[in-house]
Amino acid sequence: MGMRIKRVFKLWLVIFGLGGGLALACTVPVFRYALDHWSPDAYRLEVPAGWLKSNAGERFQKLIKESGAQVELHPLQKEGAPSRLVMPENGPEVWSGEVDGTVSTLLTSPARAELVRRILTGESMIWVMVRSGNEGADAILEKRLRSRLEYLQSVAAIPEQDPTDPINKLGPGPALKVDFSCLSVSLDDPEEQVFLRMLAGPKTGLLKKKEPFGAVVFGRGRVLGAWPTGDLEDEGIDEVSLFLLGACSCRVKFQNPGWDLALAVNWDEALLAAQMEADRGGQNLFDGEARVASKEGLEVDPAPEFVRIEADSNSGEEEAPSSSPVSGRTGRMIGVLVAGLGVLLCFFTFSARAESKGS
Repeated sequence: MGMRIKRVFKLWLVIFGLGGGLALACTVPVFRYALDHWSPDAYRLEVPAGWLKSNAGERFQKLIKESGAQVELHPLQKEGAPSRLVMPENGPEVWSGEVDGTVSTLLTSPARAELVRRILTGESMIWVMVRSGNEGADAILEKRLRSRLEYLQSVAAIPEQDPTDPINKLGPGPALKVDFSCLSVSLDDPEEQVFLRMLAGPKTGLLKKKEPFGAVVFGRGRVLGAWPTGDLEDEGIDEVSLFLLGACSCRVKFQNPGWDLALAVNWDEALLAAQMEADRGGQNLFDGEARVASKEGLEVDPAPEFVRIEADSNSGEEEAPSSSPVSGRTGRMIGVLVAGLGVLLCFFTFSARAESKGS
């Protein structure tokens, strides 16, 4: 990853990782804490006031209510103005036009249905590769992501968890494990245009360049960031992925980087279903009855043929408890303190070397 992005992550870890880790001693990985606790921010859909009272408008409102999609409907203030869908907190506009029978596609698409399916089966994060149509550039990024995720799958581990500590109690959901995958979407796919604008978020310039880019999705459809090929070096992919696997040191959502996707899924119900499926040891989550909305209603579209890196079957096994004499919350706090001081030392060493080179 480019030097500027690496510096952002290192500075974020120093500010929030050290302080938050000492205060809370939470060892739940970032991706899982987000899945348990961070509800998506609501998108704003502006539509004609009359349409809200029409049959189509009432059906759409029913879809939002039943699916749990985080979308707020607002009547247009100016007559004749086009309807539009805007990201949370007055973010970029991701769609504008006339509301018609295809309005449900604002909340659903094959790629988003597949993202939700993978999250609910326990994947730690999904790297989304947006193909530009430039076969050479696309092949370079795909090979880099594939090889790096395969490597991380073999070496990464989740922080040791203490199930008796209420601070680290997990919510309902799939089994906690290390699992990476890569999802490929074409920049010119007509079914994914709204999704692609959501994925790029504030980095709208990525959609205008004729080059691929990558983004990573975790939790309840949160995008940690989106980067062009030039910023996605091996070290950067590692740093982002391991950050999401690491202990969640800052519990406040708005203090973490990223933005949310609009997904038509009731996360609380879906996670309860995932927990029951995990308890049964089943592998076919949501094959029949689903709470993930599709264009036709509340059924999952068949999963498209995306690039997928299969998880190592042994990667999710839990390690044996440590035999260290220092255990429980005290031991974890000491560990966090040592790790935090190490991060702080590394940061200042890195800064000193950069200044020395610059001079």
